[in-house]
Amino acid sequence: MGIRLLVFSLSLLLLIPATLAAQTQAVTPSQLQEAMRGAAKTQEKNRNDVQEFFSSEVARKALKAGKIDYQRVQSGVATLSPEELARLAARTNQFKQDFAGGALNGQQTTYAIIALATAVFVLIIVAAH
Repeated sequence: MGIRLLVFSLSLLLLIPATLAAQTQAVTPSQLQEAMRGAAKTQEKNRNDVQEFFSSEVARKALKAGKIDYQRVQSGVATLSPEELARLAARTNQFKQDFAGGALNGQQTTYAIIALATAVFVLIIVAAH
């Protein structure tokens, strides 16, 4: 009988820390708030990067050549989800690097900008359905 009581007591002692650990918060409210602030800053940076890209003289000329309204592109950028915006920002930043490095000629630049603007419209259409 004494051994059973000892085993039972030890079992309870082993279970108590597990239940206490399950009751503690994995993320504190301040950590959650900081994460939300970081996500908002990232989203704002991405939106600024994309809008700056489409505002550039090179992009405006390319959009004009493709008969794409600059204002519609900018309006469309404002409606993108954070994930879509992050992907588009990555592509526009990569394009800016390629362009600055001389990896693209004028025609390639125009086509790339038109493709990126078209991607904005496609994302909007897909999101609407």
